[in-house]
Amino acid sequence: MKRMLTTLIVCGSAAALLQACATKGFVREQVGSTETKLAQRADAQENQLRQTTDRTAANAQALEATGQRVQGLDTRLGEVATTADGAKRDVATVASAQKEAEEGWRQRFASRNRFAQLEVKTIYFDFGKADLKDEGINELVEVARALKADPNAVLELQGFADPRGSDRYNYQLTRERVDAVTRFLVQRQGIDLRRIYAVGMGKLMPAPGEKASRDTLAKSRRVEIRVLAPQS
Repeated sequence: MKRMLTTLIVCGSAAALLQACATKGFVREQVGSTETKLAQRADAQENQLRQTTDRTAANAQALEATGQRVQGLDTRLGEVATTADGAKRDVATVASAQKEAEEGWRQRFASRNRFAQLEVKTIYFDFGKADLKDEGINELVEVARALKADPNAVLELQGFADPRGSDRYNYQLTRERVDAVTRFLVQRQGIDLRRIYAVGMGKLMPAPGEKASRDTLAKSRRVEIRVLAPQS
């Protein structure tokens, strides 16, 4: 009887131990599974966070690029407006310069009826050029000869350009043409600068009904030279 009781006690203890071991294993399994799920969830959330961060950075870069493009457009618009204002000022400057030149010319020759026209010459220029050509130089040599023959004679120069191009460009071009004539007479022929009155008149428009042919355009690119002497 005593042996049987001992056996029962041992078996009961073994069963309890086996049950406890099973319970611990189950707990470990459940804990491990829970940890795995938590780790997977944490990884998924980390990936989502990383993707959100990447999208946010990309959006920020796109916004910055858009801002730079908008700023560039604003800058170009400002440059265009500045250019337009400058062009308006240039036109006004050219018009003012031409007006002043013509007014000064009228004042200088207000008593022009007291001058007699001794000689008239015309020299022509290539398109967009202010360089003297050989035939033009020959004409200027004759003009210098007439001035030297009459110490009281003066010279009137008027420069013209054909109607192509802007007013500013053509006004400057005609100034360069009369300057080229003046330099040749002063530096190469020894004519006193005070005897020369020169003005750039800008582009010469065709007469009403006249077509701008190649010949008329070529004749527009000229400097008109008038030798004037006081009437006695």
